[in-house]
Amino acid sequence: MFQSIKKQTAVNLITGSLGAGKTTLLKNLIKFKPKDENWAILVNEFGAIGLDGAILEQNLDITIAQIPGGCICCSAQGELKDAIETLLKSQNLDRLLIEPTGLGEPDVLVDLLQSPFFQERFNVQTVFAVLDAFSTGIKEIEQYTIYQNLLNMADVVILNKTDQTSPEQVQELENYANNLFPAKTSVISTNHAKIEHNYLNLGRQQSHQANTRQLNANINQSQPSKHHQSSSEFSQTEDFTIPSHVELPGLVARKTQNQLDTLSVGWIFNDSIEFDWTLIQEQFSHLSTLPKNQEPLRAKGIFKVGKPWMLFQWVNNQTSREIIAYRRDSRIELLLPNTTEFDFSQFEEMLKKAQK
Repeated sequence: MFQSIKKQTAVNLITGSLGAGKTTLLKNLIKFKPKDENWAILVNEFGAIGLDGAILEQNLDITIAQIPGGCICCSAQGELKDAIETLLKSQNLDRLLIEPTGLGEPDVLVDLLQSPFFQERFNVQTVFAVLDAFSTGIKEIEQYTIYQNLLNMADVVILNKTDQTSPEQVQELENYANNLFPAKTSVISTNHAKIEHNYLNLGRQQSHQANTRQLNANINQSQPSKHHQSSSEFSQTEDFTIPSHVELPGLVARKTQNQLDTLSVGWIFNDSIEFDWTLIQEQFSHLSTLPKNQEPLRAKGIFKVGKPWMLFQWVNNQTSREIIAYRRDSRIELLLPNTTEFDFSQFEEMLKKAQK
């Protein structure tokens, strides 16, 4: 397949709730297209006829393909596969922008793009999630899994229509998004879905040789300072080193941060590594048996356990787990008192044992 293809195509997903401003964001993003690059847009609408494609077709310099009549995250996956293959065979694309319906679940779409059929052909870059800040509150997000999936999958969260929204609600949404795990690259409050062009190119650690340090450097160089950037995601202190020499297959990075008398320690694994969820659950439950001088304040982890990823949390001696839409990598973070006597070597040995 695709024998004539010599380069990967950058892919961005423009996800979001119905009426949040996805098409407006697309119109803004394509203004940034370099003259020497070949871009295409694939628009999916749930209705029987497609209108968004017609809205975008005024940009004659960009190929527009439409898949109306079904959600490409579920019933129209076959049509999506055919449409992408047709686009790739007909032209040498530099970038493909995909706008799924607001009723879809983007984790299914990411799974397809990372499947053997497409994974060598695509470089999946920033995934955007656009929310209508006026009509979307924390209550709706916590009630509907579609909102949770959108936020889990997103690299950049865009809170749109803030000019119609009270400052209190905007702040509440910002606080919620900024405290998501894993941390978002950016949370942007804006109107008319206006953002800066460099948000297009934030990589997603798809490669098994992904280098987190380089990813962080790229983001630090391009990230506008006025928008949120999580310190737990992209910075680390040098005043604490994990006292462990365990070799962990697939480990991308160990990270530490020490502030306000609290030590944060994290591990990131590339997406080639799968974990046995029963052993991970045992490891989280084991935290409840530790003596007080070793007990964490909190533990969170996302692990690839086959096709799905699972979110594990430990707090107040209680362990929980649930399916999560996140697909970027496996990662775990511990919060501990900075006077901890936690046995990091034993913990890493248990992590290694849980790998399949």
